Amino acid sequence: MVKNKVAVLLVASALSIPAYAADEGWYLIGSVGQTKFKDANDLAPPITFDDTDTGFRLGGGFMFNKYIGAEVSYVDLGKAKVSGPAGLSGDFKASGFSVVALGVYPINPQWSVHGRLGLIDATVKVSASAGGLSGSDKSTDVKATYGVGGAFHLNKEWSVHLDYDIYSKLGDDSTTGESSVDMFSLGVMYKF
Repeated sequence: MVKNKVAVLLVASALSIPAYAADEGWYLIGSVGQTKFKDANDLAPPITFDDTDTGFRLGGGFMFNKYIGAEVSYVDLGKAKVSGPAGLSGDFKASGFSVVALGVYPINPQWSVHGRLGLIDATVKVSASAGGLSGSDKSTDVKATYGVGGAFHLNKEWSVHLDYDIYSKLGDDSTTGESSVDMFSLGVMYKF
């Protein structure tokens, strides 16, 4: 009977040990979520306009200490679509590589909040067709990106992240048009 109580006490103690995020080092991150194109409906008559899609982010970074890091990611923001009479259809796709500075504030050993500020080298592709005619255009420009989020640290290596990021005025207003894109995503981080 005493052995069972000791075993239960040891298991309970092990489970109550807080999960600490590593203070510094390399990490990998991946997330998936919903994107929303905020201004793309200016590109064509918004007869039927779908401004949400699925996006993802894959990347890695380095934490210099528990407060400051840097991250490089590939971001696919999906596409917005428009359709209408006479076979009118079109889409606005955005993706690119981002470089951001990461600021982290640990609330306690298991929870933290963070903010991102940086740049994305975004490629925007626009295509449209109507009445047997079609056309497309493409632009690549460096634009601002920023976001906020929170993390739950499962242990020293793994954490779960909830993020809200804004990719500002992607595209070229003179050719493809511009649209800011928001992404709300859920992801995981692995620290080495």
